[in-house]
Amino acid sequence: MSAFFRQQVLQLLASVTETDEVHTNLELPLYESQLLDSIKTVELMIRIEEEFGLKISPAEFERENWGTPYKIIADLESRVRVNV
Repeated sequence: MSAFFRQQVLQLLASVTETDEVHTNLELPLYESQLLDSIKTVELMIRIEEEFGLKISPAEFERENWGTPYKIIADLESRVRVNV
C-alpha cells in the first residue's frame, strides 16, 4: 500500500488516541498503554469506515491484530487488498 494510506491511518489513530507518538513508534503497545480501549476501538472503526469506506464489524475484529500502530496498518492493508 502507499505511504499516503499509512499516513492517513496514523492520522486517524493519532486523533483517536490523542497522541502523536503513534507516528514515531509503530510498535507502541496501544492497549497495554491504555491508548486504546473498547470505546476508542469502536470510534476508530467508525472513522476508518468514514475515511476509507472499509467496514469492520466487531465480529471481525481481533484485538491482537490491532495491538500496535504497525499491526493496525498491516490489518487494514490486507482488508483493502481483499476488497479491491
